Amino acid sequence: MSKENIGKFVNSLQQGDAKQAGDDLKNALADKVSAALDDAKTDVARSAFTGQQGADAPEANVFSGNDISAETPATPEASSDEVAQ
Repeated sequence: MSKENIGKFVNSLQQGDAKQAGDDLKNALADKVSAALDDAKTDVARSAFTGQQGADAPEANVFSGNDISAETPATPEASSDEVAQ
């Protein structure tokens, strides 16, 4: 989304429309700030469950708080048809 706004900003500058260029620049910056805030929210949520901060923090299971990569997946149980054979 911000790349589109940056493209609009450049086009507005080329056309000499300073007012529209200013609006497009504000929109591009708002998109970048919004994306940075979303990343920060994700980091805070991860650190709340795992106790580790930053991008290196593992993704946590929201129910147990454990590292998802450390959890072992459940093994599929044999169906009653397979057991009967």
